[in-house]
Amino acid sequence: MKDTTANTTICPRCDSQNIRLLTISPVPGRWEMYVCGTCIYSWRSTEPDSATDPLTYPAEFKIDPAEIPTLPAIPSIPPRRR
Repeated sequence: MKDTTANTTICPRCDSQNIRLLTISPVPGRWEMYVCGTCIYSWRSTEPDSATDPLTYPAEFKIDPAEIPTLPAIPSIPPRRR
């Protein structure tokens, strides 16, 4: 089993320090789940470094917290095909 001492202080996606514990595994000690209060990204402590470590999180998925207010809240839904 992966070490569950994953990143719990910096958001991998936006580099914010606005992190909190969201929930824990119903099986004690298995995993914790964290959420960023800035960009709403969430991750489990058992996920790979590419999803939890700000230094290895894919650059193409990083976001700038300053841009969050200008991002669309819901992606547009394309017209229904007939």
